Amino acid sequence: MRTRHLLVSFLLISTVTLLIPEPAAAGPELTFTLGAMIGDSLTDVLQIRPQNLAEGFKNAPIFGGRVGWSAFPFALEGSLLYSPSAINIANLGSIRANLVYAEAEVQILILPGPVAPFIGGGIGIHSMQLTTLNIPRETMLGYVFGGGLKVAVGTLGLRVDLKDHITPLDVTKLGSQFLQIVGIAENTNVHNVEISGGITIKF
Repeated sequence: MRTRHLLVSFLLISTVTLLIPEPAAAGPELTFTLGAMIGDSLTDVLQIRPQNLAEGFKNAPIFGGRVGWSAFPFALEGSLLYSPSAINIANLGSIRANLVYAEAEVQILILPGPVAPFIGGGIGIHSMQLTTLNIPRETMLGYVFGGGLKVAVGTLGLRVDLKDHITPLDVTKLGSQFLQIVGIAENTNVHNVEISGGITIKF
């Protein structure tokens, strides 16, 4: 009887082991990213003109590249992303703006193998510029949190990302012209959400 139980246990362990995919090969990878940025704008729903930058970013495309290295269950990644956007400002109307994110991120791969969901977070440099007006670009430390799915097919792969780029705006560190135009009176956070897809090349 005991031998039978041991045999059944061995068969179960063997079956589970066979079903678990082998980890994807460790190494560097390059991703070309294209997607959409969902701007931080609750007032759009209420049809009220925003009074400050934290409520004023418009939805816009986002594109750029990512360079990383992964070895299950961890991955390191650097991103450089650009988004042309706009904000609505009282008495000035719509003003073209752009966002640049240069970020470093640590990721946890939830599953090994060719299909790997992941979560991660990191920090980086967030840069904002009001391109319609002759105002210097503002640069500050920001954060990124989110996750996605990586699918590897040989040396190529596909991925999907859903991430929140969080930009703290400290009124003591922003230029007076910038503050005057966007109407920020106190510290606030801008949450711009990225929904993107990408093509990955492994080396």
